[in-house]
Amino acid sequence: MKMKSFPILETENLILRAMMRSDREDLFAIRSDPRMHTYTDTAPDQTQAQTEAYIEKMRTGVEEDRWIIWAMEAKREKKVIGSVGIWNIDFQRNTAELSYGIAPALQGKGLMKEALKSVLDYGFCTMSLSALEAYTEQDNIPSRCLLEALGFIEAERVDDVGEDGERIYHMVGYRLEQNGCPSESASYTQR
Repeated sequence: MKMKSFPILETENLILRAMMRSDREDLFAIRSDPRMHTYTDTAPDQTQAQTEAYIEKMRTGVEEDRWIIWAMEAKREKKVIGSVGIWNIDFQRNTAELSYGIAPALQGKGLMKEALKSVLDYGFCTMSLSALEAYTEQDNIPSRCLLEALGFIEAERVDDVGEDGERIYHMVGYRLEQNGCPSESASYTQR
């Protein structure tokens, strides 16, 4: 699916664009917040160097066509408030998985739903994916409600042992089948 240039998506309140090294402070504020790691086996970043390494890893994955990850920039504030991505792209099955996260102070305000609608349109209409999947911890009710509000259907439940080998995550897998190009809610720019 080699991209000629990174797709920039724009919604009413957001610009979804490539992560840049200059996003380090905004992303560190998000990634260092322990609340962002409640339902994952990731640990908060302790230093901005860890956040820089994350940004570089994400940029390398995009360059190698392994995933697309967008920094979510709030238009008014011109500040990165989260990220959303399409990864685990399976070219054989023509499916992929969503990843997403937003600063805790902005959760529940509809911004992630706005971002995900745009990303779903991109995945189905531009990438021509047949389905998108998402996994969330069963106790992460806001995330589950978000996916269900977007039309995702529960497809499976999986227990996953965390990297520390101690905690078991009870994951709920959701799936959304491609059903045409649903909206014109976002504009796309190739840069």
